[in-house]
Amino acid sequence: MSLRVRLLLAIGIALAVLWSGAALWMVRDLDRSLQHTLDERLAMSARMVAGLLSQSGVDGAPVISAQGSLTVPGSRGMACQIRSLRGEVIATTRGSGQAPLLASVPGYRTTRVGDQQWRTYTLRTEGFDITTADRLDERAALRTRVALAAGVPFVIAAVGGLLALWFGAGRALAPLSTLQRTLARRDPDATEPIDGGRLPTELQPLIGALNGLLDRVARTIARERNFTNDAAHELRTPLTVIDTHLQVARLSATGPARQALADAATGTTRMRNTLDQLLMLARVEGRASFDEGSGITAATVVERAITLARNDAPERLAVTVAPADRVLAVPPELAVVALRNLVDNALRYSPAACRVELEVGTVAGGVIFRVLDQGPGLDPSEIGSATHRFWRGNTAQGGSGLGLALVEAIAQRFGGSLRLSPRDPVGLVAELVLPLEPADVA
Repeated sequence: MSLRVRLLLAIGIALAVLWSGAALWMVRDLDRSLQHTLDERLAMSARMVAGLLSQSGVDGAPVISAQGSLTVPGSRGMACQIRSLRGEVIATTRGSGQAPLLASVPGYRTTRVGDQQWRTYTLRTEGFDITTADRLDERAALRTRVALAAGVPFVIAAVGGLLALWFGAGRALAPLSTLQRTLARRDPDATEPIDGGRLPTELQPLIGALNGLLDRVARTIARERNFTNDAAHELRTPLTVIDTHLQVARLSATGPARQALADAATGTTRMRNTLDQLLMLARVEGRASFDEGSGITAATVVERAITLARNDAPERLAVTVAPADRVLAVPPELAVVALRNLVDNALRYSPAACRVELEVGTVAGGVIFRVLDQGPGLDPSEIGSATHRFWRGNTAQGGSGLGLALVEAIAQRFGGSLRLSPRDPVGLVAELVLPLEPADVA
């Protein structure tokens, strides 16, 4: 759930609870006041009728006779009756077919007449009982209309307030969106501090923590680069010395000793190759910088990779290069190493009498190097492990187990890809895609 939604829910629920409580209290108080006002209206109506009767009399005798009754039109929801003290209806606003509004005790009461409930008020004078009444369902309808009149603006104001809160929260959280876009646009290798001078004060601690983290990462990367460079130098030198002594010793050795020294030289060479691959992998995965120099084309990558590959590479490779004069967006050293590793693997695992095919083509935004060998291939379950460090499968062929891991690391760092798939009927297809420079993308 986004911070904006959380803020809206928290404030919205709090306001809804508070305003609902206030609205409930207001409605109940309004209902009590309304009922009191309507009761007062009944009493005032009864007193007004009593006053009219008193003023219309002559010498204290009322004009309306006690015999017979007078029916006058009235409202559907209101009624008035004048009765003698003996209970005879003298005048009424209700039809003759309906029951009278009987009230034995003066004052307010609630009674049922037919299928309707009425609120009545009875005023007793010297000669008459005057009863005024109105229907409770009419009161309920009036109460509903008053509640709607008061509630609808409240609901509209609440919805408008939530909308205003939604847009206001969006504007208030805009600096976070700006920071997110700034971080998304940064290069993965960038460790420069983030400029938070224009951000709100509340975000300054976050910016400070991020800059502190970036500073620690920069120092860690620097230490890793220094270690890699020092290790490369310190380890290569002893291996070179050992190899030199082995070559000198082989000059004077004979028989089994000479073969043992040759095996030791082979082991030294393999160790040097493993060291070079491991250090290169550490530099690639550690985001170390490379001396890119001038760009390199796909055709040049093929030429250099074949030159650096096994001695029998020129004779065993069948190369097909499509128009590949566009520049790759990969440092030349890494592009050559990646393709050389694929070619070495294909030559190593293919029978000596079989040729290995190398095809170069173009894909959207990049160049694809496709190496097809005729070796034992890989099962689908092995393909996922082939790019793991030091994985050699079940074959007895030599190798450090780092070649494919290094190729995949190079491809991923520069936005390319490595795909391995079985070849029909035998062998393996390795497809390496490397991106082109933006100026060379069609």
